[in-house]
Amino acid sequence: MIEFLHSSWAIIVILMFIITLSRFLSAYFKNRIFSYQKDFRIASFTFIVLTFQVILGLAAWFSSPYFTGIQQGHMRSYLQSSHDRLLVLEHPLMMLIAWGLVYIGFLRMKKAPTSKKKFMAVILLYGLGFLFIISRIPWRNWL
Repeated sequence: MIEFLHSSWAIIVILMFIITLSRFLSAYFKNRIFSYQKDFRIASFTFIVLTFQVILGLAAWFSSPYFTGIQQGHMRSYLQSSHDRLLVLEHPLMMLIAWGLVYIGFLRMKKAPTSKKKFMAVILLYGLGFLFIISRIPWRNWL
């Protein structure tokens, strides 16, 4: 059940990143003023959606057979298989790094003195986080 929710929620996360990044890129190049009513809310919502996804992912990871296998000493065999390595190590680690980048982007957006810098903080750090997320999604399992 948790795995299904985690996989389904990923679609919402991807859509939110696309909406946020396209809006912020457009605002940056059009020299728009940062709006707390719209821009701040969409960046906040994207961060909240991603945070919920990370919580679901951690719950799924700790309740998975892989975690039990690691406790029983099967980590070496997981690392030898590229698919298992992706699910056990690469995917969770990259998602946590991506969450950290988005968190830093959110904080920088809040503290930036100008609209341009607010937009650029989100574009760079949310964008980098999004690339990390897209690069480590287990597409074979998901699709």
